[in-house]
Amino acid sequence: MYTPLKLLALLLTGALMLPGSSGAQTLTRFASVYKITGSVVATNAAGTSRRTLKAGDVVYVGEQVRADANGEAVLRTDDAGVIAVRPNAAFVMDQFSANGDKQDKFSVRILTGALRMITGWTGLFNKDNHRIVTPSATLGIRGTDHEPYVMSAELSVELQQPEGTYNRVYKGGTVLRANGGEVDIDAGRVGFAPALPPGRTRALMTVLLPALLDKVPGFFLPGTYDDELEALAQQSMSEAVQSHKIEPPSAADNAAAQMPSATAAASVPNTTDAVKKPVETGACQPTAIASTWLAELDAAIEKRDALQFVSKFDNKARISATVRNGQGEATEVHFTREEMVKSTFSALSELSAFSTRRPVINAKLAAGNHGAQCDRIEVESLVIESGQRNGGSYRVESVENYQLRKTAAGWVATQASTRQR
Repeated sequence: MYTPLKLLALLLTGALMLPGSSGAQTLTRFASVYKITGSVVATNAAGTSRRTLKAGDVVYVGEQVRADANGEAVLRTDDAGVIAVRPNAAFVMDQFSANGDKQDKFSVRILTGALRMITGWTGLFNKDNHRIVTPSATLGIRGTDHEPYVMSAELSVELQQPEGTYNRVYKGGTVLRANGGEVDIDAGRVGFAPALPPGRTRALMTVLLPALLDKVPGFFLPGTYDDELEALAQQSMSEAVQSHKIEPPSAADNAAAQMPSATAAASVPNTTDAVKKPVETGACQPTAIASTWLAELDAAIEKRDALQFVSKFDNKARISATVRNGQGEATEVHFTREEMVKSTFSALSELSAFSTRRPVINAKLAAGNHGAQCDRIEVESLVIESGQRNGGSYRVESVENYQLRKTAAGWVATQASTRQR
């Protein structure tokens, strides 16, 4: 049984027992409800406790917060940030600590819908510990006012919009990462990372890369309390400084939070990497054969020559790709030669300034083959793709593997696979 002093101590530390639990588990608070309208509920991780939130309530790490179609809430996070929960949004704060030191963490997982977020001191001082995860992407930030929107499969059907993760930046900047690529999003812009369609993928590692949109989609609607959010965030930060939880942000911190990011193109090396080739002697030179074949393949892509591209593959070629989702989990998908060609050139129609570099190419005779025969070789190549898409730059690295077979018409791939680094 709790004494009044023990209960008070638990309240002050934010380590109350989970409502409705057996009493064995404690929770860490991360926010309190500032304002709320409609129905917004919090459910514990086990699904055994469900409570309707009201102004003044504490919200805990591990709870799923979900708003109904008429529900909105403004949460004040304990690191002096603000989260505006939009209608139909659902999220879980997976990790959080706000002690004013380098161990502070903020890791939120958005399941569906939108959250407008003004980051607190964790996003300003501990950017590496500030993480926003969605089913198809992750977001990195500089002290930022932004609105991630997860377009779930259900919402995609309802709103007739592509499924995936959108992110609108009001102030500061974010980095949207998905499927092995990333794009910088500055104030006034919206980025988009499409979801990986089940059972299908692209031939190039470009079609599912995040990109900047030309305009703000119409489904980004202002919330009931949006006019109050910036002032609330400033008040919370001021209170944190006055209570000595944190040191005042420096001019450099504030400048970094507002400064537009350099374009991703600036981070793409302009050097031309030489292909590393071993010295080969004799009539059969696998690396030379592979280098020539890959050069012809890349030339077909850069020239948008679908006929030349398809001629590099056997009509029964087995093709696969391993792509990582927003949580870093790998998914392997398979497709036919025709699906690969269609996917490749559909992706290329959206690209400009596309280029491919292969700094490493390794090749050897296939098992059971010998120099005199020289009709099957195995190839591994590191490939770096870069270019412009929807106004944004991207760069992605992949490792490609091919099984090549010699035919009367030349060398063709009977197997091909690619995986992101």
